[in-house]
Amino acid sequence: MRVLFRLFLPVLGLLFLAVGPAGADGLVMDKSEIRFVSKQLGVNVEGRFRTWKANVVFLPKDLARSKAEFEIDLGSIDLASDESETEIKSRQWFDIAKFPVAHFSSTSIKALGGDRYEVAGKLTLKGVTKDVLIPIALKKDATGKNVAEGSFPLKRIDYHVGEGMWSDTDMVADDVVVRIRLVLA
Repeated sequence: MRVLFRLFLPVLGLLFLAVGPAGADGLVMDKSEIRFVSKQLGVNVEGRFRTWKANVVFLPKDLARSKAEFEIDLGSIDLASDESETEIKSRQWFDIAKFPVAHFSSTSIKALGGDRYEVAGKLTLKGVTKDVLIPIALKKDATGKNVAEGSFPLKRIDYHVGEGMWSDTDMVADDVVVRIRLVLA
């Protein structure tokens, strides 16, 4: 049963997907993270990615030139279980032999007022590309750095993540919540 809980997590990390020490323009990587939460048999399961690359340019006064691009190494998933991490890399889940990387690329960033923004973009996972909207709130941390935080829902079945016996959404929920915290340089 523990393996089942841990298998469900990877789906969550799909979108901005990730936490990791790989370089990112415009981000303080060791303070930034993207986590995901899903439910397996009604119990929350959390995870993250260890390795990712990002190119983030945030210009609040020139949003047309702002962008966010992410490349996530799906094999770097962290579920706190070697057995679960091995299973999630299989063909039924991420199929990392065929699709080792997930991509997100923003298409627009829109101001919503009050230091809130909406990032529209395309997420490609397991060969499937879907439009996504990510609400982001900007605030300052204790050191005065800008921090962008947000969360958004994702449907794992839309990306063919968890096929075969794992496609039963009573066992592993279809909904995944991705939580983002990016510390801007």
